[in-house]
Amino acid sequence: MSGDKNALSEELLERLRYFIEDVDAQRASRNLRKVFFDYLKFQDGMSDKDFDKILTDIEALLDLLDTIAIEKKSRNKLK
Repeated sequence: MSGDKNALSEELLERLRYFIEDVDAQRASRNLRKVFFDYLKFQDGMSDKDFDKILTDIEALLDLLDTIAIEKKSRNKLK
């Protein structure tokens, strides 16, 4: 691995490849949304002091999952 601080390890790249290729991103996105909204319901109006950060992180993860799902659909249409 090069001296680049931003370089990803081979192990991490392999895990990302596995996730992108083998996980149903649309299902994972839908399930994470369900879990998150259930969490919100049980909070009963009370939110964590870092809730804005939590929302930003959840949104970024869901966007990634949605992008993976869209790419897979697009790739499958070309086949």
